[in-house]
Amino acid sequence: MRKITLSEYNSIPKDYRGTWTVERWDLPNWGEIREKHMGKRTMMVYDKGTCLLVEGLGFEIVDDSTWKKPEEVKKEIGSHYLKFYSEQECEPHYADCIIRWCDTLETEVVRIALVMDSDNEKDDEIFFYCDSLEDLKSLADKGKEDFIIAGCIGFGIYEELLLTT
Repeated sequence: MRKITLSEYNSIPKDYRGTWTVERWDLPNWGEIREKHMGKRTMMVYDKGTCLLVEGLGFEIVDDSTWKKPEEVKKEIGSHYLKFYSEQECEPHYADCIIRWCDTLETEVVRIALVMDSDNEKDDEIFFYCDSLEDLKSLADKGKEDFIIAGCIGFGIYEELLLTT
């Protein structure tokens, strides 16, 4: 089943989305399937041909109204970076972030490297490698990878990771 955010659904032109209101007594089993269709949101999509998807049967809408917007996430990353830099007086090696997968919309906490080599004894703990702070911030925008950064927990340095083994 396809997952789509509420804001993505609302951005679909009104001619291609709506609510099922038409009774279909011409279908032999309409009485049995009626409640799966009536009042449900619908959308037209192109998937090896044009088809109509019905909410609960072909797609699920996930409410994203409380999710942070990309600019808020970038600001949060910048804030955590400044806090780390002012306290530690050095560049951080990694960021602990919350990511959201673009296909399932599920979230998970991961570690993203900033200036760490990819061949070290903590490599298994690194989810993704970035070249700079701006590269990290760009992951808050959709389309670059199959995930987006949905939040930033904080930054750390490689030596702290070595102490936790």
